[in-house]
Amino acid sequence: MGAVDADDEWALLPPCTRLWGPATTRQIARLLGAYLTLVALGSALLLLARQDALQIFGLGLLLPGAGFLAHADICTSSGIGHGLAALCSLGAFAFSLLIWFGTGNILAPPLVWFTSAVWAASMRHGAIQSGLLKAVYASMGWAALVLALTMLAWFAFARRQRRLDNRYLDQQRGRLDQVFTAPPPPQGERPEMSLAHLQRLRFALDRALQADDAFEGFEQRDQFQTAALRYQLNFLGYGLALTQARFTPAFAGYARQAQRQLLLKQAHHRVWAYWALENRWGNLRGDPDPVARENIMYTGFVALQMALFQASTGSTEFSIKGALRLSHPQGQTYSHDFASLTASLMQAYQPSPYYLIACEPNWVYPLCNMMGASAVLAHDAQHGLSGWRAHAAAFRHHLEAEFLDGLGRYVPCRSARTGLALPAIGGAMPLAMPCYFLNALAPDLARRQWLLLRRRLFDASGRFRCRAFWPIDTGNYGFSRASAYTATALAAVELGDESVAAHCLAALEDECPSTLKDGVIHRAKASVWAHGVELMALAGVRDGFRHLITAPLATAGAEEGSGPRLEGLRYPEVLVASAHADAPAGSLHAVLYGGLGDGEHRVTVSGLRAHACYRVEGARVHQVRADGLGWVSLEVLLQGRTCLSLRPQENP
Repeated sequence: MGAVDADDEWALLPPCTRLWGPATTRQIARLLGAYLTLVALGSALLLLARQDALQIFGLGLLLPGAGFLAHADICTSSGIGHGLAALCSLGAFAFSLLIWFGTGNILAPPLVWFTSAVWAASMRHGAIQSGLLKAVYASMGWAALVLALTMLAWFAFARRQRRLDNRYLDQQRGRLDQVFTAPPPPQGERPEMSLAHLQRLRFALDRALQADDAFEGFEQRDQFQTAALRYQLNFLGYGLALTQARFTPAFAGYARQAQRQLLLKQAHHRVWAYWALENRWGNLRGDPDPVARENIMYTGFVALQMALFQASTGSTEFSIKGALRLSHPQGQTYSHDFASLTASLMQAYQPSPYYLIACEPNWVYPLCNMMGASAVLAHDAQHGLSGWRAHAAAFRHHLEAEFLDGLGRYVPCRSARTGLALPAIGGAMPLAMPCYFLNALAPDLARRQWLLLRRRLFDASGRFRCRAFWPIDTGNYGFSRASAYTATALAAVELGDESVAAHCLAALEDECPSTLKDGVIHRAKASVWAHGVELMALAGVRDGFRHLITAPLATAGAEEGSGPRLEGLRYPEVLVASAHADAPAGSLHAVLYGGLGDGEHRVTVSGLRAHACYRVEGARVHQVRADGLGWVSLEVLLQGRTCLSLRPQENP
């Protein structure tokens, strides 16, 4: 199969034999039972109560706003007013469902429903109009019949579509090397960032290298959905980590400090204050600690940020017990670290009805869970553990059984309490992002999902379909395809689909052109989130994320002895485009630029052999001896692209 590993598994879509998985069936049955109980109570009041108000209240229990229909008509102003009140109540209920989805506020829908019923009953406009009950029950019966027939039709369509999709997937076996064309990175390569790439990186560095409580340059939209500060911190951190792992693994200095600062910002109360509200109105609990209970959108995302920080730097700072201290303004302190975050994730799997963990209270997102699972897998790889092995099979089973829609796509999210799922809206991006993180957990599922998505990205003539990408940037809700293009490019790079990656990045530049200002490149139409994802894509290689998760560059605790490293450079005076060490040989190769123009700068190198002599190229001196700690300082004249190398000199 060309570039595809011959021993990789191949995954077809599971046969569509039921409308929902077992867990979803149970939750929907409970929801239906609760509604039928409500209908029974409302019917009892309608048929048995002798007071008009109680009968109208019973009518209001049947459907949101139905109580106002007791006196609605199209002939009188009062009747029209009641009809409008019914429509407004129904609209308010629909809006409460959006609030429930967006913030996890499970109290909003029943509160709106009950309030509308009480309001209608309190109007005291007399008895219910004759014939209304028959019309209401007939309408409910017809609605139930239409819903049942629609579901059966959808099920029949889904079964047929699964067969067609599996036939298509089977046909792709012989042409995978024409899709996944990117070769694996060659052994011993020393990749280097261009000056333009460095200028894009500065967008992230400028925001990261601020004081812990400074958030200049970040977007302040809301703290509940995708524009939240925590996600900007996450994805800038992921982008910096992947950049360091590929281009500058032998550079500590400000590259490591930037990642560290982004993690410390996650501990600022303004970043996690949202949880006190969500936990209160979603779980009916008052604990403001965002790690104490199901909350994978914080716990899993921050754990992955720590995982990539440690994998790309070798630092074990966040594996120290209590390294991340969350201080509440009222005095409480919650201490967490890499191990405690992953332990919280693993403890939350078994109690969940879907095995996967909720994000906003009661909403389970497959994508968030793939990210959290990647963090657990990375923790195992860095510490020689096997915790994920106990969860991998069940995680995969529930992912396939409960979170695939009829077209074989992962649903965006499903309610853990009701079993209801949102449809797969949002164009290519929500279908592409899971492929990236799945590649570390289940490469066969990642390739399957990618092949199904890829069909939608090109028309019958082979032209790239920009309309397949949602025109709203999920990072700030602005009108731009930036997040859609960058996220799809990211998945394409990880899976090795060079064609789609190139098309996405070209379309991104065309629709959201780059702007260079004061040495920093940014896209005015793109969110901070999209900038972070673009950095991830630019730093990616085929299976790059997968290998960094499962085989980190430096095992946690092995920072010392990993070879020479650049240290202590001043940002933005010195920009590091490449820094690679050959630990066995004890050599270092780096490429530097002057971020504020050409000039002479002091460069410090650590990790050398104590008192050993080194041959130097690119500095003022051509030979240098390390001190007793294995450190040297060099004066380097930066003139455009400047190469610096140190090699042990055997016979000084």
